[in-house]
Parts: sequence; structure tokens; C-alpha cells
Amino acid sequence: MFVSGLRDNNFEINAMRFTTHGTAYFCSDSNPKTMVFVHGVGIVGAVWQPQLNYFSNTYQTVTYDLLGHGKSPMPQEEVTLDDYVEQLNDLVEFLEVSSFSLVGHSMGAIISIAFALKYPNKVEALVPMNIVFNRTDKAQLEVLERANQVLNDNKILNVQQTLDRWFRHNNNKKSEKIAKVKKWLEQSSPRGYGLTYRLFALSDKVFLNKLSNLCCPVLYLTGDDDPNSTPEMSRKMAKLTPLGEFVSVEGEAHMLPYIAANKANPIIENYLKNAK
Repeated sequence: MFVSGLRDNNFEINAMRFTTHGTAYFCSDSNPKTMVFVHGVGIVGAVWQPQLNYFSNTYQTVTYDLLGHGKSPMPQEEVTLDDYVEQLNDLVEFLEVSSFSLVGHSMGAIISIAFALKYPNKVEALVPMNIVFNRTDKAQLEVLERANQVLNDNKILNVQQTLDRWFRHNNNKKSEKIAKVKKWLEQSSPRGYGLTYRLFALSDKVFLNKLSNLCCPVLYLTGDDDPNSTPEMSRKMAKLTPLGEFVSVEGEAHMLPYIAANKANPIIENYLKNAK
């Protein structure tokens, strides 16, 4: 299970272990500092491969599959945001990690903020990437309808439309990564995808009056060409967060940590070095 590598080494996640409750996870070699990465809807923990490559010589890096995704257990009933928070807490307790830096993407960013609010003493610094916040009722309804359609049809629908939203400016240099994301989406469990996507549709307003309670340094990081998780959303969240900062990466869209890791990773690294 344990993987090691120097910065920018292209080692592959090729093994996994499971917590006592069944969460599938990857963990690099032990290090005094730990970073935990939380993925979004329809993806798996392996999407953080570029971050494991980059950070594993200075951090113990941990990523995992959300409930209903990859090789982690399928929820038996409707899931709540707290179910995902407790899945993460179970993982870090299992690994005996008492405090860590937490990086989440999209739905993973929502889970990460909820975790930091519930377990403030465990989060040293927080980086929510491409997060959705306070959508219009119309935009929220559109996402909810897509999620319900997946559950009703028991089929992952409109994969190409999803890719078009996530990757705004496709080019040949990115085609291999885009193909991998497409494969992850197509191989997703419709139930796991649909339940998590429905929760994602309903969770963008849960922090409206809670961000002032975040006590750790927080960097809201997004792409300036993300049509759904817009820069303005992250900017507003940063203003409502006591130790909040905001960075928008020019020319990048929703899959910033995966498709533009060469831009995102140094920003995260520098932020964590200076976070207090």
C-alpha cells in the first residue's frame, strides 16, 4: 500500500488498503507532516496522483475513495454530509493522524470545510478547490435534476456534457488526462454517483452562516474559467472566513488540481509554508 517517490516522480498508485469500516485509501511513506486529499463526485482517490507525486517527499500524503466511489462501501441509505465527514474522521483515526493539512476538490471541498468545522483541532490548514457556494435556485435545481435522473435511470448520463463543463479548453496535451477522467465517470456506480451528486446539489448553502467559525488558515483556490464553481463564489467565501485567502488561476476550469497540477501545486505548497 505504501508508496514513495521524489517530487514529480511518476510513481503510480498501484495498491490500496482498507480501514476497518471498508474505506479504500492510499498513503505515502511516513513523514512528520500529513496532507489529506478529498476528491469530488464521480471520481476516485487516484485523481490526486499529481499531488502525491509532488508532495510525498515532504508530507505523508493520503487520499481515499469516497463512500459509493471506487472500492469504498456503497451507502445503504440516503447519505448526509456528516456521513462523509465521519468517513474522513474514521480514516485519520485509523491512520493515527492527529492533525493535518486538508485539501478538497468540488464536493470534496464541501466535505473538507464541514470536517474543519466539526473537528477544528485536527485541521492545520485548509485548501478548498473549485468549491460551489450559494448557487441560484435555478442552478441548484438543474444539478438536482441531473442527479435524480442518474438515480432514476440507474445510469451515468451525459458524460460528454460533464467533461465539457469540467474542461473548458481541451487540447492535445490534456487529452490523456481527460480520457482518464471520462473512464472514471463511465465506471462510476450510478447509485454512488447519484446519491453523492444529489447531496452536492443541496450542500452549497450549508455554510452561509458558518464560515466565520473556521479557525484555521483557508485558501480558496479555483480556476477563472470554471463556469459552475466560479471565482466569485470562492472570493465571497474568503471574505466570510476569518483567515481566508483567495487565488484564481488564469485559464483553468473545474479540474484544476488534476489538469493543471503544475500551476496548483506550487500555490498550495507556498501557502502551506506561510500559513499561520
